[in-house]
Amino acid sequence: MLNIVYGLYTLIIEAIGWLPSQHLRRWLYRRLGRMRLESNVAIYRGVRMRGTKKIEIGEGTSIGDRCELDGRAGLRFGRCVNVSTEAMFWTAQHDYRVPEFTTVFAPVEICDWVWIGPRVIVLPGVTVAEGCVVAAGSVVTKSTEPYGVYAGIPARRIAERPQHEFTYMPGRHHVPCI
Repeated sequence: MLNIVYGLYTLIIEAIGWLPSQHLRRWLYRRLGRMRLESNVAIYRGVRMRGTKKIEIGEGTSIGDRCELDGRAGLRFGRCVNVSTEAMFWTAQHDYRVPEFTTVFAPVEICDWVWIGPRVIVLPGVTVAEGCVVAAGSVVTKSTEPYGVYAGIPARRIAERPQHEFTYMPGRHHVPCI
């Protein structure tokens, strides 16, 4: 019986992602999914989610269409993050080294002012540091350093992003990513 209830809940959360109204999607994600969404969050159509009650999205963040958000171990997006189409964030994977192929969980954090390109994959336990850019199609297997530009499989630092005062959020105080 528990599997049936969970299956129906999963279908409802997935169906919310296809509703044509941003406002209605956000409202339902907050109420039914128990997600923590700050103001000015945009979640585009077709986003698939697991573990919604452990997903937190900061102010001014945009989640592109058809993304995968796995919040089972905790998934946090900081402020002013731009996540492009079809990016994936995984907080669980199987341990191939043990015969039981057990599931291992680790949280993912995307810090403030990060840009995640299209079709990027972020694996469990990774923190994408403040101000980073991750190029399209990259696979982030390890945590990054602030203000780096990362690309490749696995993602490696290829350039530096200029550090400057982000002024497009007047009156906001900077909260560092932990």
